Amino acid sequence: MSVLLPAMETLPTAAPVLRRTRGVPRHIGFIADGNRRWAAVHGTTVEQGFRHGALTVHQVLEHCRTLGVEAASVFLMSDRNFGRSVDEVTALVDVLVDLLDTEAAASTGPIRVLSHFAGGRYVSGRLHAAIARAEETAAGRPGMTVCLGIGYDGRADLRQAAARALLSPDYDERTELPVGDFLSTAGLPDPDLIIRTSGEHRLSGFLLYQAADATLHFDDRYWPDYNGPALEEALAAHAAQRRTFGR
Repeated sequence: MSVLLPAMETLPTAAPVLRRTRGVPRHIGFIADGNRRWAAVHGTTVEQGFRHGALTVHQVLEHCRTLGVEAASVFLMSDRNFGRSVDEVTALVDVLVDLLDTEAAASTGPIRVLSHFAGGRYVSGRLHAAIARAEETAAGRPGMTVCLGIGYDGRADLRQAAARALLSPDYDERTELPVGDFLSTAGLPDPDLIIRTSGEHRLSGFLLYQAADATLHFDDRYWPDYNGPALEEALAAHAAQRRTFGR
């Protein structure tokens, strides 16, 4: 198996499970955007852009663990991204397989892959095997839950959750439809903060239902340049928000 980058051959051991720092969000979402543009700026291949981005995923997750975050979700690849060129999709899948294996070894908590491979656009036996391997390896660990969006579509997530909720024996027309119980993030707190890099100001279908009350933070950095100080900036901006939840 190839590694994400040569430096990842000597990764530090996973961070210990810590108490959540006061004021730190329970759940943080990241839309890891800008890997291809970073590659273009640095005159390197798209695959190397993806690999530098994957290293950033690992480092940011480690930083979240040190803060005591309960759950961290990273949007890596939408369902629509599988419509890109075969060469690019193949390169991205190679990186994702390596990232899944890396996180399975490093994670202190469970790994959950959020995916909706709609229409059979791209089916990779290696990718599916890596997803199953990562989820099985990390199952039952007590630390921060890592959710990786691979082939994810928030509208598909909502559609399937609503359909299953309507069939739930606990639902009748006099009660609220329990959509949240059937989403791919069921059992996790909704994200308090969602961060998108690369200067784009949209969710692109990420955690649409779950993001109803989230602080949205947009950062001009390309994802491979994102780091701990950038996350601290986002946390400070989130902490400065006055959140009344409509009351």
